[in-house]
Order: sequence, then structure tokens, then C-alpha cells
Amino acid sequence: MAIIAGLDRVSKRIANLTRQYVGRKFIPRVVVGYTAAYAVYVHEDLTAVHPVGQAKFLEEPARTKRREIVAEVEGGLRRGFTLEEALLLGGLRLQRESQVLVPVDTGNLKGSAFTRAE
Repeated sequence: MAIIAGLDRVSKRIANLTRQYVGRKFIPRVVVGYTAAYAVYVHEDLTAVHPVGQAKFLEEPARTKRREIVAEVEGGLRRGFTLEEALLLGGLRLQRESQVLVPVDTGNLKGSAFTRAE
């Protein structure tokens, strides 16, 4: 699992929301990623030139769109969603933002995106 620099404040805000789950077996979290076997190579190769899209297609929006993603989670909570549902909204927002940056010259990479609650 990669740790994305600059997300400390976001993590702290989410941690505050999860305090109600402390001591329980299940603490909601959401995972966003890509299942294509070559996804990590495309994501990490900063030397590749892509006509459309870029490397770091998942990391970049996680950093630059963090406020919007947190707002998505907070908005879900205000609308009465559970923490898991609200986190899923935020994860789906990150997935959508990352798919915009996926290089289109890499086959099924964009279609291999997923967001799931764990």
C-alpha cells in the first residue's frame, strides 16, 4: 500500500470520524486501485511519454483533489450516509479523477479501475 505525501490532515479528519469504531473488529476503509497487471509500471514510469494522460495517474489526484474528496465524504455524512458509504463516495470521486489521467495508449488500464469498501 502506498502512502501519499500531504494527506496527513485528511487522514486525521477521517480518523476522527472513525473513533466510534475503536475497539470493534470492523473499521471502514475504502481501497481505490487498478487491476491491470501493468498498472503499477505505467503509474510509476516517469520517463514514458503519453499522448494523453500521465504517470502517477492515481497519486496525483489523491494529492491535488484531496479537499474535494474530503468534501465528498463530509457531504455524504451530512446527508445521513454511514461512514462506510461516505468513504465509498470519496473513493469513487478519486477513481473518476484518476481515470481522466490514465494514459489511453495502455489498453484496458482505465477499465480495470476499482473502488471497494473493506
